[in-house]
Amino acid sequence: MAELCGQRIVEVEIEGDDELAGTVRTLRFVEEHPEEADPHLPTAPLERRLLCAVAGMVAEAIATGREDLDDGSEDLDAAVRLAIQVVGDCEKVIPFLALARSHAEDLLRRRWPVVKRLADELVARRRLSGEEVRRLLEPH
Repeated sequence: MAELCGQRIVEVEIEGDDELAGTVRTLRFVEEHPEEADPHLPTAPLERRLLCAVAGMVAEAIATGREDLDDGSEDLDAAVRLAIQVVGDCEKVIPFLALARSHAEDLLRRRWPVVKRLADELVARRRLSGEEVRRLLEPH
């Protein structure tokens, strides 16, 4: 999702420790030109960051068949903070998160074979460079 939303991945690893399950290191969002923007993605930077925040939870839900988001995750905390910045009203956060989750799920399902291939490679190797990630994503 990070690459799809305009971030440049530096490294992805799933080695983790007692406190972290793994990390995705990225560079800041690159500036996009209007003619290069994917019409299916929100154009607001906060909304793109929100998609990135929920993408891991959504991918895990797709893979496991689980419906709910992980209540105790740092990603969910980050998503809530971003959603508050976008909607500005606590009453609107839950519906906005549901919309973001739905959008992320649609984007991931349309690209699921490549997401699965990336996940399988990551499980096998534990760490991938940004270039390796982009090579795996090339067909899409």
